[in-house]
Amino acid sequence: MILLVAARLSVAAQNYYEPVPKIFEGGLVAGCNFTQIDGDSFYGYHKLGLDAGGVVYIHFTPVFGISMEIAYSQKGSRGEQVTQSPNIGTYVAKYFMNVNYVEVPFVLHVKFDELDFEAGVSYDRLISSNEWILSDQQVTIDPVANRFNTSDIDYILGLSHKVYKQFYLDARFLYSITSIRPADRIPVGYGYGAQGQYNNMLSVRVMYLFK
Repeated sequence: MILLVAARLSVAAQNYYEPVPKIFEGGLVAGCNFTQIDGDSFYGYHKLGLDAGGVVYIHFTPVFGISMEIAYSQKGSRGEQVTQSPNIGTYVAKYFMNVNYVEVPFVLHVKFDELDFEAGVSYDRLISSNEWILSDQQVTIDPVANRFNTSDIDYILGLSHKVYKQFYLDARFLYSITSIRPADRIPVGYGYGAQGQYNNMLSVRVMYLFK
């Protein structure tokens, strides 16, 4: 009985002086993706897209935890190239690629003070895509011959920081482990290398966790 009372007092004292985090937390996430496609003939994070969804955290200890999300994520590529044409002279050729996914990231969290370090993987399911080219010569994009893979797997590295009450700022880098499209399905003249194409993304998001 004495041991039970002592243990009870110890837990009460801990709860008073050091708030114990909830085992489960849920919240909403919204932000912006800065994306490019490695394996096309352009470079730079010029394509902006939406990243929004929900998140659930499981805290094993005040330091370690995991999370799972379901989010809508817009990725792709934008490219411009000044070139010469015998028909119209100097002009700017433009390239557009949109690939939109439902993402399910599984992330490990390690906290140090107010910083939360993240590492994990994400399964992405393609829900829509489109691709077009503005040039002096017509370029045909075949929806079958130039199709994208329906699934993608990314690795994730990130960092989040509490900024105000239940609001957190989260920054992540995501890169495809698997190709989103093999080299033989890339439109002729708009690929680079023989390894296919890969999503390359920087994401900045705001998270709100419910009490």
